[in-house]
Amino acid sequence: MEITVSHITKTFGDRQVLNDISFELSEGKVCVLMGTNGSGKTTLFNILTGFVEQDKGDVLLDGVCVNKLKPYERCLKGIGRTFQDLRLIGGLTVRENVMLAFPKQDGEKWWNALLPLRSVKTEQGKNKQVAEAILKQCFIDDVADSKAAEISYGQQKLLNLACCIACGTPVLLLDEPVAGVNPAFREKLSDVVRRLKAEGKTLLIIEHNSDFIETVADEILFLHNGSLRHYDGYSNLKNDKEVLEAYL
Repeated sequence: MEITVSHITKTFGDRQVLNDISFELSEGKVCVLMGTNGSGKTTLFNILTGFVEQDKGDVLLDGVCVNKLKPYERCLKGIGRTFQDLRLIGGLTVRENVMLAFPKQDGEKWWNALLPLRSVKTEQGKNKQVAEAILKQCFIDDVADSKAAEISYGQQKLLNLACCIACGTPVLLLDEPVAGVNPAFREKLSDVVRRLKAEGKTLLIIEHNSDFIETVADEILFLHNGSLRHYDGYSNLKNDKEVLEAYL
């Protein structure tokens, strides 16, 4: 699935955060979104996922405009995301957090919760098998029965990504997935991203860590003063004097 951003503009008060932003994300590609603090990266994520309405422009999934869809509707159509605040349920186990992320579960209907049918139990069994595979893919199968609040921060980051994967969306927007984690967990997160790319997922990632970016990025978008620049690789970006000045 491809996502197209066409002439997006967003202003807060007298400050124009995004000015005529356009780009395309291709299937099976990893694009990293960079920019200084306050440059509009999270605002752009919020527009793509329906949490913030743009002033002008369109967001399209495989050529179909999704401007009028609410966040959960966009997720059902194919756009999943993570947040900087991990939004895990600390009192539930790692496995339970992942299983809650599966969309359209019959067991969520109140009458099935009271009197679960055999089909519901079958669905739960299948979801548990898929959850186990996702936990293994994200290197947290060894803490599946631990409470989410009791595992390390690096493991919580992996769990956050696992929940996003469980949504089953072909487009994934990841908000600073390796921020604050040590090199060992950063490598695990990089490995998960590379596997998702190999599966044909479309990924847009907000990130600042240069090691991670060099490892996973096919292309880079750089936001500065409301405008967007495109780079084919990290080496091209880090040799741009204007980019370096923006970070000083």
